[in-house]
Amino acid sequence: MSTNHILPKADRVQEPSGLRLPKDRRAPYALMGIRGRFIGLLIVVTAALAVSFFGHAFLFEQWRIQQERQLHRSNILEEVLRLQRLMMDVETNFRGYLLAEQQSFLEPIHLAEVRLEIGIARLTDLTASTPGLQAGVQVLSARLKEFVDSKKKLAAFIGTDQQEQVRLYVRGGNGRALFLTIEKAIGDFEVRIERELPLEAMTYESWMQRARWQLLLLEGLGVVVCVYLTRTLGLPKKNSFEPGAGLLL
Repeated sequence: MSTNHILPKADRVQEPSGLRLPKDRRAPYALMGIRGRFIGLLIVVTAALAVSFFGHAFLFEQWRIQQERQLHRSNILEEVLRLQRLMMDVETNFRGYLLAEQQSFLEPIHLAEVRLEIGIARLTDLTASTPGLQAGVQVLSARLKEFVDSKKKLAAFIGTDQQEQVRLYVRGGNGRALFLTIEKAIGDFEVRIERELPLEAMTYESWMQRARWQLLLLEGLGVVVCVYLTRTLGLPKKNSFEPGAGLLL
């Protein structure tokens, strides 16, 4: 005889096919799910901030390199312009001394050699990181030194019995031809600069406008990725310990 027929109805033992966990045992698993989602959300936010930081750093590094490149180019051209102005001063003072024979015109000619050495040294330092310009600096240095030396020698002949030869030298166009070779050497060097360090076509306003769009695109991409990952982590998952789910023994 079955024991269920002997015991009262209220004391009879049910024989279910599966056991369900009590609520007090399901609570820890629910708490673990909340913690997991919180940790996942924290990871997503950290990853989004990291991507944004490194993206900004990359963009600013690119802008910095471009700006330094253009500044480097400007410094080289500025030094070349100083050397060109020095040659013009030498030519102007030489002609003034030839016409007036005043000693005040000789001082800039004598100082030109020292100023030329200083200028060439600065230009050599500026082009040290650009091997393609080193050969041009050497050629330009040789032409400028030849020009200054020739003017110093000619100026020494003025006031002597060889002064007429100096005048013939100037009238014959030899001095002008030498000055044109200087201009050609400077022009060739500027072509080298344009080839090695091309001028950026974008203006400052264009750079700022492009920078704003790049940053906006980067921020938008970060938001999209963050939303996608957040929704992915927030999808409901079926839990075997939720009410209505049975645990088979």
